[in-house]
Amino acid sequence: MKIQAKIGENGLEYYITVVPEGEESPTKEQILEYLKSQGVVYGIQEQAIEELVAKKLYGVPVLVAIGKRPVDGEDGQVILIKEQKEEELQAQKGTVDLRELPSRTRQIVKTGQKVAQIIPPTPGVEGYNVFGRVLNPKPGRPAQVKLGKNVKTTEDGMYVEASKDGILVAKPDGTIEVQEILVIKGDVDYATGNIDFPGEVEISGDVKPGFTVKAKGNININGVIEAATVISYEGSINVLGVKGRERGLVKAKGNVQAKFLENAIVESDANVIVTGPITNSQVKAKLEVKALGNKGIIVGGIISAGYLVEAEEIGSPLGVKTVVEVGLDPDLMEKIKILKAKIELDKENLGKLASAFKMLKETIEKTKGEIPAEKIETYRKLGQALINLRDSVEKASQELKMLEIEIYEKYKSAKIVARKILHPGVEAQILQKKFYADKALEKVIIELDNENREIRLGGYSG
Repeated sequence: MKIQAKIGENGLEYYITVVPEGEESPTKEQILEYLKSQGVVYGIQEQAIEELVAKKLYGVPVLVAIGKRPVDGEDGQVILIKEQKEEELQAQKGTVDLRELPSRTRQIVKTGQKVAQIIPPTPGVEGYNVFGRVLNPKPGRPAQVKLGKNVKTTEDGMYVEASKDGILVAKPDGTIEVQEILVIKGDVDYATGNIDFPGEVEISGDVKPGFTVKAKGNININGVIEAATVISYEGSINVLGVKGRERGLVKAKGNVQAKFLENAIVESDANVIVTGPITNSQVKAKLEVKALGNKGIIVGGIISAGYLVEAEEIGSPLGVKTVVEVGLDPDLMEKIKILKAKIELDKENLGKLASAFKMLKETIEKTKGEIPAEKIETYRKLGQALINLRDSVEKASQELKMLEIEIYEKYKSAKIVARKILHPGVEAQILQKKFYADKALEKVIIELDNENREIRLGGYSG
């Protein structure tokens, strides 16, 4: 019997062709012994050998040993971590506001948040040829981590984390970064959804009615805020104008700047600066409200500021009611309001206690003290309550007096300035003093006369 062998690529396959001599038929044992003599030790296919013997597959190649191919390693990957937002959970329940849906496309992240996972490459799996030799796999290549601004890898190298609050961006070239400015190219509407961002926001269009824009930093809007809510928690708001329709709110920690305000509700912890008209609006600023320029008029509404309200014109020739207030600190005024209410209530209770105490005292005097012990105890408690309540009223009155002094000293220089004219129908208030304009006043300054603490009118020159 002759056996011819053929070895496949890398020794992964071993074929034999059996040529018998005479009438002798090969056995399985003879073939196995042959393979052993040739060094074939791995992947021997005994079933194939048995079939060769049984079916006398002579003169044809039969695969009698198969090696194990190595499995190359997988390359490393960088996979963005997408967190499921509350609005997505609500959407699954069918209760989400349509104005919140587009926000799913924006992944807002916080400092220290893991934004991507770095998956290391795998080494692969070893293989063996039919002679038992190891076939080494090709290891995977490490992931190419491209870091942009405001991101870094964790100490263990397993993640990318944000080093600033902002929006996560994956660029086409694979760079990962966190941008601190959210740019909206166009309007804030159903296409963009509501915005709640931990950095700055720039909007090239309008903010449509019913939508909300909230940001930690500055908000710059090239268009108009239309009956929407726009809030900057730590920055300023700069907008073309506001058409509030007496709905929504524009509020900033810093300045609010616009070219016009119309039926708007605007609040600032600093200044409200308008380079045009303020019409039928409710405006509050802790420092100043100014309507600048020749078109800087204030008509209708209520304008409140800490130190200054200034405009080219205040009111209108038609006598539209316009209220202008300065020297009104909301926090201090609230404390004063609470203290006054407390003092009034305490005095009312003081009167009731005094009446009850007097009646009981008269009873004790008439009976020369011959009354039940519990009434004597009540008399004692009433007396102590009277003392405590009088002390409380005295303390609250002193606190009220100090607050009134504080608010006066803080705002005694507050004023209202009409650079051109103050029209009839304007109600002006400085601290608790009011002035009603029953005729037109040109170039006027309304301020306090600190000698008698009454309002006085002065001339404006500028």
